[in-house]
Amino acid sequence: MNKNIPFRAINYQWETLLYSPEIEPKRNFENKFGYRVLERENEEASLIQFMVYTKNIDKDIFLVGNFNNWGKCENLKDYKLEKEDNFSQIKISQIKHKEPYAYLVDNKFLRDPATVFFDEKGNSVFWDFENPSTYKLKNSKPERVHRATKIIQTDVLGLVARWFEYDKKSKSLADSEEDLFTYITNCGVLEKIKESGFNTIQFLPLAQSIDGDNWKYRYLVSYPFAIHKSFGDPDSFLKLIDKCHELNIAVILDVIISHCPYKDFKLFEYNGEDIGLHKWDEFGDSIYLNEKTHWGTKRYNYGDKNIREFLEESCNLFLTKYFVDGFRIDNVDGILRYGDSGEGDERPHGRLFLQKLIQNIYDYDPYTLIHLESHYFHGENAKELVSPISLNKRSLGATAYSGSRLTYFLHSEYMLKSAKDLTIWKLEYIRNDKEKSKSNSTISDFHNHDAAAGLMYGRATGSYAFDAMTLKNDSLNKHAIGKIKIMEALISFGTEGRILDILQTFLLQKGTFEHDSSIHWDKLNSIESKEVINYKKKINEILEEPAFWPENTINREFVNVDDVNKILVIKRKDTTQNTDAIYYILLNFAGAEIRDYSFGVEEEESFEIIYDSYNNLNGEQVMPTQSTNFELFDKEINLPSIKAYNIIIIKKLMS
Repeated sequence: MNKNIPFRAINYQWETLLYSPEIEPKRNFENKFGYRVLERENEEASLIQFMVYTKNIDKDIFLVGNFNNWGKCENLKDYKLEKEDNFSQIKISQIKHKEPYAYLVDNKFLRDPATVFFDEKGNSVFWDFENPSTYKLKNSKPERVHRATKIIQTDVLGLVARWFEYDKKSKSLADSEEDLFTYITNCGVLEKIKESGFNTIQFLPLAQSIDGDNWKYRYLVSYPFAIHKSFGDPDSFLKLIDKCHELNIAVILDVIISHCPYKDFKLFEYNGEDIGLHKWDEFGDSIYLNEKTHWGTKRYNYGDKNIREFLEESCNLFLTKYFVDGFRIDNVDGILRYGDSGEGDERPHGRLFLQKLIQNIYDYDPYTLIHLESHYFHGENAKELVSPISLNKRSLGATAYSGSRLTYFLHSEYMLKSAKDLTIWKLEYIRNDKEKSKSNSTISDFHNHDAAAGLMYGRATGSYAFDAMTLKNDSLNKHAIGKIKIMEALISFGTEGRILDILQTFLLQKGTFEHDSSIHWDKLNSIESKEVINYKKKINEILEEPAFWPENTINREFVNVDDVNKILVIKRKDTTQNTDAIYYILLNFAGAEIRDYSFGVEEEESFEIIYDSYNNLNGEQVMPTQSTNFELFDKEINLPSIKAYNIIIIKKLMS
């Protein structure tokens, strides 16, 4: 991989990696929460230290399990934890890999706040990741800097719930004897994702959340260290990660470290109010949680340094034991500021917590993809989300964050209106602000509101994109498909090379993510859906070219912003990987054909049309001629016809 990258001003955290030598990661994290294996005999854990943060609890705490008949023994005092520096701890040798345990406080069983896995009864499980019987990763992590990041976002159950309807050789998940993680690993769906050109999967939360099948419940995480027991165990999850890495697919996890449920839920089929993390707070004063939200949750106690470290460790676990490649941190607004959704004044310690968390992640794996989900940011505040963490005391240093002005433009204007009612110059204004790092994101999508619970006023949200634009009127189908293609081309070629998609958009699914998050794989048998999926596959293929990688965003230009004909021409070129490739991408935002169209170029050499979304001009060569229409260009290219919603990509021929 060539790293002779021209110098530039550093605006984004990811840019700091372009000029770094191979970075030696720090790999010596020592956990303070849960347990540590202190000694081994024949590779089996022989002495284990259990640790729980108990702060101001003045009750006796006992470690119980099968090894002492769950506390019904004469020598229970031998299992009493000792208090030191706000932590209670004990060292024992009796517990074995995969055995359950709990803490007994005032005759009540409490789960370990740092439980990594729960058994079928909802007991904490001692899972020894280094035990010789556990699965060990075989494949290294994919490249994450020098490539376009093409993300498919999905909830884990929705990914395969209807896979069998497409792959007739597969059993349904319900009929399979495999757990969910193993089913995903073996059924062929990951190979299909790779075949479609995606190189990254972003899973909705997989940590132990409250009971319920709907994807929304995954955002009510009760125990942030634990893999959801209904999906599989740590071995099957690690095998899933390893399979993704074998296919050169990176894995991003959605993590919930902004709040925790405390009322009106079930967990392991029990009343959640009796067994949730919040139970520890009943024996002390707001140890783990404090401020209430309107979701039936409480914010974590960010003012307590140990609770901040507790949440940091929960992410470290997924990074160091499961080798995930990135995190999407949900509800960053609520971590940084007061208010139900984080729309209020900045809270103490929230920014410090995120900075330390993100820096710790980079210490272990500097190439980790970190996306911050946020909405109440603009100007310098937006810049601070993605600017280098070492730049100033307010920078968070994320790889990217979602919630952008571009998304807002697409949902509030382009999806709703006729092109004649739009100004294409708005796209140039957005791009210009982005290049000054004053707004917008370095991850691009037009789908992040498809999951919205309901319609937002004046915005095409609350249902899948195709449904939102057709309104049950089949005569609008061609316009909806055309706009989906244009929006995808815009975010793929006009932004920073990190693109987030949901497959339901290209399958032309109807309905809402809210009520049906499953991917309808059988729609691949539909001519219309298959054509749009193949379009996305082709876009993903072109994104493999270095000119479209994030490192070449510096060479991106909007060279022709035609507000009369509603056409945008984007120029991309590679100056980092020695290909010297130059591309022009023409996007017709309008639903009408334009004949005899010209746009200005700087080059004299011939170009080849490498992609025409109507397949009429593919492979044809075009020669620039002397410009008669543009003052700023000596040359221009003429195309005989630009169809409605046409995407045409030309590439300079190498001499």
